[in-house]
Amino acid sequence: MREINNFIKDKKINFKKLEEFGFELIDNSYYYHTSLLKNQFKMFVKINLDNSIFTEIIDTETNEPYVLYLIEKRSGYSEKVYEAYSEILAKIQKECFEDEIFKANYTKEIITYVKNKYGDELEFLWEKSPKNAVVRRKSSNKWYAVILTVSKRKLNLDSDEIIEVINLHNTVEEIKKLIDNKRYFPTYHMNKKYWCTICLDGTVELKEIYKLIDISYELAK
Repeated sequence: MREINNFIKDKKINFKKLEEFGFELIDNSYYYHTSLLKNQFKMFVKINLDNSIFTEIIDTETNEPYVLYLIEKRSGYSEKVYEAYSEILAKIQKECFEDEIFKANYTKEIITYVKNKYGDELEFLWEKSPKNAVVRRKSSNKWYAVILTVSKRKLNLDSDEIIEVINLHNTVEEIKKLIDNKRYFPTYHMNKKYWCTICLDGTVELKEIYKLIDISYELAK
């Protein structure tokens, strides 16, 4: 079988929906098969619990793997097979996968926190920065949190590691007290007098971040 990695980029599996779609769980992997082009081909899909995905197409006449649909310069019949194959994959992706732009556990906890407490969802405003989002207060339409994916070097740290951070609003006095360039940083890409940046990597405890989110929310009246 052939592994397809790009299929699940920034996605997470909804295992319940996999089963509803027709996948069967066997030995910690989900299996699905269907026919293509009036049963001339069989398509097999295997999804592992680690999110790795494998596919295979079998020619029903020869019972051998069909691979011509994989070549770059497809034409005629191979193109028809590829189109049918892609249509099935697109349907599986749409019905069984959910967006997961942010990966850090802290980020996921924060997203759940603002949704449960304030009923607010992430807004992805920038087409050229798809891994950056804002959260705004409904009553005022003002932002009170910004979640970004940046290099540590953007925070003047000596590393090119890509991390997720949150920008939060506070008073000028509190921002001055908070900034230490270790746990709290001058805000990235926003007004440094009123906002600070926190790395969502465990350097600041979640309960402390939640308190600061609440303050930021109040200031967004």
